[in-house]
Formats: sequence, C-alpha cells, structure tokens
Amino acid sequence: MLLSTQSRIENLLTTIDQLGMVTIRQLRQKHDLKSYRNACRVINQLDPYIHTTFFNKEKVLYLNKDGREFVGSTKEVKRNALIEHILLSNEVYFHFKCPLDWQREHVFELEAQMKKHEIIVNGGLKIANKKIIADASFTRNGYIHFIEIDNTRDMSDNKKKIESYIDVLKQIRLSTLYIFTKSNIRKRKFESLIKQNNLRAYVHTFDEIK
Repeated sequence: MLLSTQSRIENLLTTIDQLGMVTIRQLRQKHDLKSYRNACRVINQLDPYIHTTFFNKEKVLYLNKDGREFVGSTKEVKRNALIEHILLSNEVYFHFKCPLDWQREHVFELEAQMKKHEIIVNGGLKIANKKIIADASFTRNGYIHFIEIDNTRDMSDNKKKIESYIDVLKQIRLSTLYIFTKSNIRKRKFESLIKQNNLRAYVHTFDEIK
C-alpha cells in the first residue's frame, strides 16, 4: 500500500472512530473527497476495516475489529437504536467547526458536597463523587462546552439530565451547556427548564444549524 493511500485511510478511519458512525456526506464534509462518486471510490478502500449499514436511505460506516486495531481504538460501536443520536451528534460537531478534542459520551466526575454522615469510613474520608455523562464535549477559548442531543428521550428524563448539570456548571466556572433538539415545542420546554434552574445554557433546534 502506498504511504499516501495508507495515510488517507488512517485519517478517514480516525474520523470514523472519533465520531462513532458517519455517513458518506459527513465524511465528505470533513475530508477533501471531491465528488460523491470519488468519495465512494475512496471509501471502497476502507472495506476491510469497516461495517456498513443504512439509516434514512444513507450509507452509514463504523469500524470493525480490524479498523479499531488499525487506528489503535478500544471503542467498539455496534448498530443499535442510537444510530440517529450519533448521526445528529455529528451535525453538532460540524456546527462547531470540527473541534479537535471532541469526545462522545464523555464522563465527568465531580466531588460532591459531603454530608456529615458520609465523612468517616474506615477511619478516613469518604469521597463522594458525582458522575455525569455528556453526549459530547470539547474545549474552546478556555471554556468546556457540554453537548446534549435530544431526539427520542422523554421530557421527564430530559428534566433529570438538565438538573444534573446544576452542580457541574457551578463547579466548572468556565463551562456552558448546549442542547440540540428536534422541535420548537421541545426547545421551549428546555428553555423553561434552563430558566428555572438558572443555568448557563443555550438551546437550538437541528433546523437552526443546517
């Protein structure tokens, strides 16, 4: 394999690994693949390293075992009900101009306020941590940006998730929450939750970032 071909394959596989799943349109948005026909020719070179499936009549790519080994990834992605959530997350990634440190399903652990009954454990201090899993996150201009994607989650679950950000945004002073949803009705509900909890957060519909 020519070095330039190997390098291009590695770059494409690295993008697929970073985003989890991608459509051909999204790969063209990130890489200089020219026409759709040329993009399909290039992507055929990825065949030994990827699985393919379809969503809304678009071809979707994700890494197989050989692909993960090629780029040194331990993150296995399987086709499941989250495929739309992942592809919508990619649209937010492009909206923010492809952040270099974009991370999906990023786990944050914060030290929670300890109560008196939690302090002594085996003669030492019990560290009570609070964990939150952001759908994605990245840093820019010294701020941590938390991303939440809403496509099918019940609003009652959304309410719990938004409330879980109260302590996070208080402890990480330079941080902002962004919520992306599919309808103006849900956007207004999120904005109401944000106002009730006095959060540093913004809500957009996916139509607004097309």
